[in-house]
Amino acid sequence: MNDKDLEKKIKDEMEREIAERGYAAPADLLMALGYLDKGGYREWLEGRVPYLEKVLRLGPQKVLRLLAVMSAHAKKEGYKPSRTVYSKNGAPTVILRFSRSGNDVIEGQFSTHYIDKYWGLRD
Repeated sequence: MNDKDLEKKIKDEMEREIAERGYAAPADLLMALGYLDKGGYREWLEGRVPYLEKVLRLGPQKVLRLLAVMSAHAKKEGYKPSRTVYSKNGAPTVILRFSRSGNDVIEGQFSTHYIDKYWGLRD
């Protein structure tokens, strides 16, 4: 799949998620696009996988591209970025890692949800 096709799929899926529940999240988008299966995601949430990238079916450069497209599209559409903390089984004592490197910028991109500021106000 070329970059233009991937960008369109990302934007279309973001719009679907936002219309359906008012926000779009990178992990959900990765699952919807087939780059992350629910079993791998569950293992990561349970702390059995050291970082989410390990169970992705997408190379690091494509992941960064996907995150950048999400961010740019959200900014263009006026969606509010909201950093979300992911912790092992929802327990606040063990924060989960998204990337192998643990780089703060990458971790921030992975953990940012984009919220429609008009969610619930539209007809």
